[in-house]
Amino acid sequence: MNALMRSLSARLLGIFLLTALVYAVASRYAVDLVLDRDYLREVIGAHMTRYTSYILDDLEYPPRIDRAETLVAGNPFDIRIDGPSVSWSSNPQFPDPDIIDFQSSEFLDDLRTSGGDAPWVSQLRLVGFARHEGRSYGLMQEGDYRIVMVTPRISDAAPSDLTWPLIGLVSVLVLAGCYVAVRWAVAPVKLIKAGADRIGQGDLGYRIPVVRNDELGELTTEINSMAGDVQEMLEAKRQLLLAISHELRSPLTRTKVALEFLEDEDSRRNILEDVEEMERLIHELLEGEQLNTRHSALQRAFVDVGELLSELLEVEFADARERIVFNLPEKSVLAYVDPARIRLLVRNLTNNALCHTPEGGPPIELTVSVSGDDLEIRVADQGAGMSPTEVAHATEPFYRADPARARHTGGFGLGLYLCQRIAEAHGGSLRIDSQPGAGTRVTVRLPAAEPEAVS
Repeated sequence: MNALMRSLSARLLGIFLLTALVYAVASRYAVDLVLDRDYLREVIGAHMTRYTSYILDDLEYPPRIDRAETLVAGNPFDIRIDGPSVSWSSNPQFPDPDIIDFQSSEFLDDLRTSGGDAPWVSQLRLVGFARHEGRSYGLMQEGDYRIVMVTPRISDAAPSDLTWPLIGLVSVLVLAGCYVAVRWAVAPVKLIKAGADRIGQGDLGYRIPVVRNDELGELTTEINSMAGDVQEMLEAKRQLLLAISHELRSPLTRTKVALEFLEDEDSRRNILEDVEEMERLIHELLEGEQLNTRHSALQRAFVDVGELLSELLEVEFADARERIVFNLPEKSVLAYVDPARIRLLVRNLTNNALCHTPEGGPPIELTVSVSGDDLEIRVADQGAGMSPTEVAHATEPFYRADPARARHTGGFGLGLYLCQRIAEAHGGSLRIDSQPGAGTRVTVRLPAAEPEAVS
């Protein structure tokens, strides 16, 4: 129901139906106004009086049966005459008038009331109407005689009352026509929504088909133009970042060579640390841009994740190995992943956890497990934790919870950003659970294997 209420088609259709209802009520009111006009009453009353007078005059008084037979023979109706010593009908199947519910309709009463002193008022001898078995009956009184006229003839097939079926059929046709018209009118909206979703997900090269030459077509063209402008802007930013990163590598390399000739060991070590930190920044920037495309180039292979991470801990975390608890399942965990990117992901998560765990505090936990068809890598620490606001921004590039951006509290703010990009490039996800004072747990969930690779 909520989806129906939000549907533009349903709203437009509702507007059309409401407009049709208002139009029908207004039309009925207008007809009533016309019928209330005195001159119209006079015209109708005069014609009805003249018509009934013709019939009664032809029958004479008292009514003559032979004249009735002649009258019926030349007209499409039947007549029944009841009176003193007379009970005759032009058709033996003519129903008994006593079972017909004749009523002096409001229309007849209104004609007599509004007619005033018009001559036809005193001559109006039609006293009742009735609808019986699909035929219309008129009751006329002439002295002591009751004359009933019915049309069509009793012998003719009575027309079925098609009023409501016709109203239903017309309503269905109108509703179907309105629905088709509304669907056609808003059809480009679905294309625009689908295109906006694709563009919003990062597919900036996608262009929405322009299927109409109207306001919606103009909107589609504007959205395509906007997507092109955003794509050009992001590409320009990316190219600028890549150019700067590449250009910085050459002077950094020359600086490292020059440092080899520096005699002051302390100065050489400090400068070398700064140069290496800049190199890591450049590497992470380049890695982030490479992973920031929709079709990241991954060098996938089937690897034993346990062996891969064990080697990583022994080589890169030898000095902090006693501060890391490594949990592996009993069976080997094989996954179809990019080994270099997985090493980078786990290295960044482990560095973050160690950085936010004080010396002498509880060890961090690195856990590898299999959940269904997915591989889970989880890194948990018992550090200071993060607030919900900090968690929401933690994977943004260059975001640091420490406003002072001190070196001992973290790197450049690219670690978690790269981890999320690596997880998404593998078709997985990264989740952060953290509370102030309760530590942080980062869970990476990756498909263990691609379907085509398994087959």
